[in-house]
Amino acid sequence: MKTDRGKSAGGSSALWQSAALLGGAALLSKLIGTFQKIPLQNLAGDEVFGLYSAVYSLAVMWMTLASAGVPIAVSVLVAERAADGDEAGIRRVLRYSLVVLTASGLIAFAILLLGADLFAEWMGVQEAAQAIRTSSLALLFAPMTAALRGYSQGRMRMLGPAVSQLSEQTARVAFMLVALLLAVDHAWSTGATAAAVHGGLAIGGAAGLAVMAAMLWRERKASGPRAPSEARSGAAASSPPRTERESRGALLRRILAVALPVAAGSIVAPLFGLIDAFTLPRLLQSAGSTAAEAMASFGEYNRGIALLQLIVMAAGGASGALVPALTAARTRGDLGGQRRQAAFALRLGWWFGGAAALGLALLARPVNIALFADAGGTTAMAIMAFAALGGTLQAIGASLLQGLGDLRSPAVHLAVAALIKAALNALLAPGFGIDGAAVAALAAYGSAALLNALALRRLLPPRAALD
Repeated sequence: MKTDRGKSAGGSSALWQSAALLGGAALLSKLIGTFQKIPLQNLAGDEVFGLYSAVYSLAVMWMTLASAGVPIAVSVLVAERAADGDEAGIRRVLRYSLVVLTASGLIAFAILLLGADLFAEWMGVQEAAQAIRTSSLALLFAPMTAALRGYSQGRMRMLGPAVSQLSEQTARVAFMLVALLLAVDHAWSTGATAAAVHGGLAIGGAAGLAVMAAMLWRERKASGPRAPSEARSGAAASSPPRTERESRGALLRRILAVALPVAAGSIVAPLFGLIDAFTLPRLLQSAGSTAAEAMASFGEYNRGIALLQLIVMAAGGASGALVPALTAARTRGDLGGQRRQAAFALRLGWWFGGAAALGLALLARPVNIALFADAGGTTAMAIMAFAALGGTLQAIGASLLQGLGDLRSPAVHLAVAALIKAALNALLAPGFGIDGAAVAALAAYGSAALLNALALRRLLPPRAALD
């Protein structure tokens, strides 16, 4: 009994440390990303900021489409094999996931690059095409980085993903600031300025990939040469028998079987931003605004979105540590461990999300003026502060469901939420402008969080959420 309690305490401590490391890295990374938007808006104006935000939503959707789900799948499959001591299986999972993500990244890069004019036309903003092409370069790096991060998280080694995430964001923001100063100094057009700053996505992606590759190389070098038995198995793998080739196919199917449901849910999350990018400028124009006025209002709306994402990303980063931990507990049949981890995560979500939402709502006006130089969009920002609580609970609930083996429910729930967002945008934005769009975000995130909570109640006894 003492041994079990000791193991439980050690596992809980490791979980706290992993969640704190990933959550802290996500928070700091998002802080860097959020604060880089301040000089962009202050120096270039709301119109450029709106165009940048619209294209960024499209780029993130395609980066998510190219890599979403596979990092979680890698994390889950690596955690399962690590629990069994299957080092060869871990290496095979990493190899095959890298192949899958490299291919998907190249396909997504080609689609975004070649379809830039069409996407810009759908947005109703032809100036966006140049920025879309620039943003597509990030797809050459981001998917492979995601696979390496998933591998490290599956082994509960969170330092690499944390450092990689921070390096990626720092490099992206540094490039963006240099490009922004150059564009302002030379009075570039709105489209050219947005395209220049979007070059930071590719620079950041390359930096994140380089850091992950370097840390994994050091880890492999520190572990020393493989044992003779491993070397023999590696030699045998160079000409595998038919059964081995079949097992490779089975492994790829398993990766995709885990990844696709998670990818569906992950795609829906940036779809919120994409829905706004493709609907709000048009809806605002239909209410009487000019194209420039609509894009400027969209820029004001994205002030609140930036702070909302800051809160949700921090919670999502911390909850990412729960997926391999819950998977390992589920593999061992440790229901008590699953309950403890679920209770910890839900308490974290309520305290962190609730405090952040209330603080941002109360301080919306001074925060808006301090960061963006005027009070434009303050009401929308205050409304979206409360959407942050729903977004936080939704992100944590999705990670819990994935760790418990329910990979489809989060995707379905976010799909429902996206439909609610699109419908309420169409209903409220023409009459209430960006304030109506903020109410739509509040309703959408709250709906997804509620649906996740109901699914968790079915999977775990009710007292798991109250321990």
